[in-house]
Amino acid sequence: MTEAGGRRLKRGPLSKEGQDFNALYRDHLQGEFYGADYYRPPSSDIDSAIIYDDNEDKRTASAFADLVFGPGRVLEVGCATGLLIKALRGRGLEAEGIDYSPWCVDKAHPAAREWVRWGDVLDPESLGKGYDLVLALDIFEHLPPDFVPRALANLAGALVSRGFLFTVLPAYGPNAFGPELYPLHLEEWRRDAALGIPFRNIPLDDKGRPHLGHLTHAAVPWWMEQFRRAGFVRLGGIERLLHERFDAAFEPPRRSFFLFVRGGFLAARSAERRLRRRIDKIPNLPGGFYEWERWGESWVRWTGEKARDVVERGEKKELRLRAVCHHPGIEKSPVRVVFSVGGLERLTIELSDRDWHEVRLPLPERPFVEWEISCSRTWSPEESLPSELRRHLGVAIEILPSTFRIRT
Repeated sequence: MTEAGGRRLKRGPLSKEGQDFNALYRDHLQGEFYGADYYRPPSSDIDSAIIYDDNEDKRTASAFADLVFGPGRVLEVGCATGLLIKALRGRGLEAEGIDYSPWCVDKAHPAAREWVRWGDVLDPESLGKGYDLVLALDIFEHLPPDFVPRALANLAGALVSRGFLFTVLPAYGPNAFGPELYPLHLEEWRRDAALGIPFRNIPLDDKGRPHLGHLTHAAVPWWMEQFRRAGFVRLGGIERLLHERFDAAFEPPRRSFFLFVRGGFLAARSAERRLRRRIDKIPNLPGGFYEWERWGESWVRWTGEKARDVVERGEKKELRLRAVCHHPGIEKSPVRVVFSVGGLERLTIELSDRDWHEVRLPLPERPFVEWEISCSRTWSPEESLPSELRRHLGVAIEILPSTFRIRT
């Protein structure tokens, strides 16, 4: 069989002829499956391995969650080694993550380790409670179909009333509120979709295991019914708006997202009005930064030649940040850095030492304000690497707590 991306995969047996998804979950996807052999570059098109790295996707997703939802407490289920948790924490969010893999918890990124713990969506005690936002990015398809309802019910219990569940799913077929990213390209899948059941024929990898650990393959309507039964209401109108505004910032698989609120019709109406007001005022998503780093108790990011971010103004009257430059020869050849806020205020400073320099700029009275940085030159501290892998750094930026809400 062939996936939407064109990869040739082995066909799994039909469940009515003996396939037991629960047994596959128990026998093939436990233990070390989600360990070192999973988080590595794949050796073939049908190798169950993925590349999980600290790339633009994590920075975009963290800013998206912050700006769109403005949450207090965030839980990411299936957080792997915590790279998204690190990015969310860098933005000042009270974020924590759980993962089913002891290997991932043990290998959690040092800057995120204290907020990453073992957890299982099938074990409500390991989830915790009181979250405003739960992120479940490419998680539910790793469960057998009859385990999905229990996982969703547990996540509903972890959310506050009117809390949000944002998920990415490889849901197949037409989507009323977004692009069709996974066509129903097998006749057997089209028949199962018409019957309203998960697909009985699943892809296997080169070792005869469920490819990438995906056990549940189903069409959009089947998935939506599972969320409805767990007490979630889909915010389809907001999904459509998010696709219109931000799809260009996401890699194609990330565009297969779905948004739900815990509650009934009135909760959904209220949530839709509130989110629509926020989203309409967000000018852009950030860009031009490298990954978040923790320097002591501070969170910093290196910029490229140009970088931009967005801050929610609230009661804040000014943007406060600190900048430091580590370029070689900076004493003889200073680096000129231009800061601008909302396209209005501009400040230019020359950095000729390796000390921190505080920058303050007034924030215009808008709900969300975009700020930008431009550096006169960059440098790469890794000259021995191939040019495409070098990081061309501008300045390191720390946002001071009066601008971002910082929780340590």
